[in-house]
This record gives sequence, C-alpha cells and structure tokens, in this order.
Amino acid sequence: MTHRLTSAAFILVLLVLWLGSGQANAVSLTSDWLEDPGDRLGIGEVMALEAGDWQPFAAEQVLNLGFSDGAFWVRVRVAPEPVNRVLEIAYPLLDVVDLYWVRDGRVIESHLTGDARPFANRPIHHRNFVFLVPSNTEPVTAYVRVKTQGAVQIPVNVRTSTGFLAGEQLSYGWQAMFLGIIVALALYNLFLFSIVRQPTYLWYVLTVVASGLVHLHLKGILFQWWWPELPGLNRFITMPFISLTVVAALVFSIQFLAVRRYSPVSFRLLQLLAIAAGVSAVYGLVGPYQSSVVLVASLVALATPAAWLIGIYLWCRGQNLAGFYVLAWTPLLLGHLILAVSKLGYLPRTFLTEFGPQIGVALEVILLSFALAYRINLERRRRQQAQEHTLEVQRQANQTLEARVRERTEELERANQRLEAISLTDGLTQVANRRQFDTQLRTEWCRTGRQGLPLSLLLLDIDHFKSVNDRYGHLIGDDCLITVAAICANEVQRSGDLLARYGGEEFAVLLPATPEDGAEQVAERLRRAVENATVYPGAQEMAVSLSVSIGVATLVPSPDEPSGELIRRADEALYQAKGAGRNRVTVYRGVRSVPAADR
Repeated sequence: MTHRLTSAAFILVLLVLWLGSGQANAVSLTSDWLEDPGDRLGIGEVMALEAGDWQPFAAEQVLNLGFSDGAFWVRVRVAPEPVNRVLEIAYPLLDVVDLYWVRDGRVIESHLTGDARPFANRPIHHRNFVFLVPSNTEPVTAYVRVKTQGAVQIPVNVRTSTGFLAGEQLSYGWQAMFLGIIVALALYNLFLFSIVRQPTYLWYVLTVVASGLVHLHLKGILFQWWWPELPGLNRFITMPFISLTVVAALVFSIQFLAVRRYSPVSFRLLQLLAIAAGVSAVYGLVGPYQSSVVLVASLVALATPAAWLIGIYLWCRGQNLAGFYVLAWTPLLLGHLILAVSKLGYLPRTFLTEFGPQIGVALEVILLSFALAYRINLERRRRQQAQEHTLEVQRQANQTLEARVRERTEELERANQRLEAISLTDGLTQVANRRQFDTQLRTEWCRTGRQGLPLSLLLLDIDHFKSVNDRYGHLIGDDCLITVAAICANEVQRSGDLLARYGGEEFAVLLPATPEDGAEQVAERLRRAVENATVYPGAQEMAVSLSVSIGVATLVPSPDEPSGELIRRADEALYQAKGAGRNRVTVYRGVRSVPAADR
C-alpha cells in the first residue's frame, strides 16, 4: 500500500514539473491595461486614448482585478517573428472576451467570444480563449475587451504554435489523469458502499464526483464537451456545483469522523456550514452571479480551515480515523482554500492557484480511499467482538440505511428531472419527449412535402390506464408506461422513425415516407405486441393485462396545411378507436374513420 501511494505521489510531482514548464516557448511582448467602469468605450475610442491612460504590466504577471461591473481593456503588442504564434487567455470563465487585431492603426480582424456566448464563436475550439496571431512579418497589436460577473482574471500569453501544442499535450494529459483518478476512486468506493451499505461511502463518492466536475468545469472542459451551444447554463452551474460539493464534503466529514459523538459543538458547526452551503446553492441559481461568487468563495474559505481544524481537534481527543482524515484532506483543503482566496482577488493567479486544487483533489481521493479501507477493517473487528449482540441492531440499521438511501435516490431523481426538462428525452420512459416530437414533425413535414412523399402518424393510448393507476398505484402505472414504451421501441426500429411519449398514457409514432397501408401494418403490429405481452410491473406477482387503441393518419404534406392537421386526423381516428370498443386500430377516412378490422 505504501509503495503504491508513493508511486502515485511521485507521478503527480512529475506532472506538476511538466505543467510548470509549459511556458518555455512564450514570446516576449509588451502589455498594458485600463478599466472602463461605465463600459462605454468602443474599439475606436480605445485606440485613440493617450499612452498615459494605460497601465503597464509585466508579461509574466496575471491581471487579477477582483470584481467589477465595468469592462477592462488589455493591449498586447506583438513583435514580428518568423514563426506561427497564438495568443491565449487561459481563464475559461470570463463572460465576454472580444479581441481586435490592429495593424497600422486599422482593425484587420476581430473575434467576439466568451463564456456567455456559444462555444462555436471561438476561432480555435479550445477550452481557453486562443487566437492565431495574424502576421509574422509586421508588428500587430491585440486589443482585448473583457467583461465578466465573476472574478476578473486575465492571464494573457503569446506562444509559438509548437510551444502551445506541446503544452496542450501535457495539460490534457493531466486532465485525463485527473479524470481517471476521479472515476476509478469513485467506482471503487461505490463498490465498497454496495457491500457495506453505509452512507458515509456514498457521501464520499458524491464528494469525489462533485469535486471532479467542479474542477473540470473551472477548466472549461464541461462547457466544451457537454453543452457548447447552451452558454446560459454556465451561469447556473458554477456556484451551485461548488456549494453542493461543500455540502457533500461536510456531511461526509461529519459521518466519517463521528463528530457528533466526540464533539457536539463541532458537529453543530459543521452542520450549520452544510446548511449554509445548501442555501448558497439555491442562491447561486436565483441570486446575482457576482454576489453568489463572493458568498460561495467566502463559505469555502471559512469551511475549509474549520473542517481541517476540527479534524486535528478530534485526532487529539482520540479519534483514530481523524489522523487519516487530516493527512488525506490537508492537500485538498489547502488547494480549495487557495482557490477561494484567489477568486476573491487576494492572491495572484499562478500555476499553484490554477492546478493546486486539482492536485489536492487527486491526492485526497488516493489517500482517503486507504483511510476508508482501514475503516472497513476496523469495523469488521468490532463486529466480530460483539457479533451476537449486534445481529438485531444490524438488521434495524440496514432498514434505516435503506430508507435513507431511498430518500437520497428520490432527491436525486427530482434533481435529474429538472435537468432532463431541458433535454429531448422523456425522463420516465426514456423515449423521445413531446418537445422532440414537435421538432421532428416540423422537420419531416417540410422534407416529405418537398419530395412529395406520404407522412404517417400513429397515436397510441393505453386502454383503461386510469383503472390500472387506481387499482395498483401510480408506481405500477409508471412501470406499465415504461413497459409499453419498451415494447413499442422494440417494434419501431426503422431509421428515421420516431417513437415519443405524447403525453400522459399516450404515445406517438412518426413514420416518414410511409404510405397508409404500411402505417396500418405497423399500428396493428404494435397493438398485437402490447396485447400479447405478459407484463409483471414492479414486484407484482400477477400480470397486468394491457392493450392500446391506435389512431392512424397519413398525409402528403402541403405548404397550405399546417403540420397540426396530421395530429388532428390521427387524434380523431384514435377517438373513433376508443369509442368502438378500444384495443383496435382505426384509420382516418375523412368524415368517418374506419377500424382496421372492418377493412
């Protein structure tokens, strides 16, 4: 164990040295800056300012200007060199980053980017803001306008393209290693949780995962790969994520150290900090971004040393696990303390402030996993010493733990439902939702109309679904919906077809380039598949019989008709099928729809 721990720490140290040498290919430049408090200056006005209006700063210095409602301009003079170069602003959380390349007093190139704009606006798709220097033979000047609600940190660097690519390999290597550590340790402790069924391990997994997501987001990786076309999410992700990480870390600390048993005062303090972190998560969603940054950063700066000092205090009072806690959490807590103080503007932005928190997280998850393993052995010895006495207590404890797990699961499901509300998938049945159906219908209506092809629609309604809910409960009803969706998805597999949950117990199947006869055959196949299926939802011992009524409508789309006409016809056919006794397919036939069995 010691050998593996030493090896992991040695690898991290080597990686730190590599990353720290990533500036070797930096290009010498002259830089200065000014503040535009009212955000009124345009590029022409800025170019016309006198030299005395600008404040110089060293090339190796990172501008760390705290918080401001105004805008900042940075001017970078780049001398000609016979190599390709890039200008990088290595802080991905800046809301607005506008860059203007000027040569001979004229703007020759401009880029409007930023964390509050779609990722595709960036000339080079990178998690940071990277711009190619437009000339190797003549001097050029970059005017960079920065405006952000968060901390104003502007690390400007001009490097050769080869140096930038070399540094990028090392940087992404570290991010990949960091992600690998997080995933491996989270899965390992999740496996331990599945064995011991103690919520401490689950809270640790949540802490590890949340910390990893926070740091990947702060590096711009989540925006680049997860929601590049939804920059508005960045406003609602950063502070709530950090707050929830603090909540998970504090709750884990309380349970892992048994704080309540050793120090009730410390327990109440950590509990109060966890509640404050939960409130700050909500405030981060609804409150002003700048004040939420100050609130969360202050909370982290307070909770970090408090948890660490409480660990030392409990260690002195005889809590053996506190020694592992202090050893493992020292790099994590110091890294986050440095990050929080840096975001408040009291520390300059350096390599330590940027990569220190990630290194602290990596060391913490490695060290604390050994502590959790030691905890398992300790608890095993205690159980062996009093096995007969604890059998009944263990049974009751398991019930309590399972109830808590169910409560946590329900909370997570509600949170996931809020996230899935902006996606295109129905959260219950995992098929397309109404939003995706409406979009696909409009698309296929235009496409098949241009090509003169028929477009068919099936509307399915589960028969007597209300009675299933009334008799078995809504959970069984949900299982029935899931089952019907799975049966239909198994039958509707042609490329281009779409199965969607239309609403309630209704499903819709959109069949592009499908004539009426083909649509009727698909509908009948779906009806038989549901009717012949044996459904055992949930823990029911008896099968629940299900059937569906299906309305079929086919149109060759016309520019003169809205796409809603196809829905209206299919809905009318469905109404006829239900009125004719249910469990049947009815095809729309103008004034009178015809059941499939009568044709």
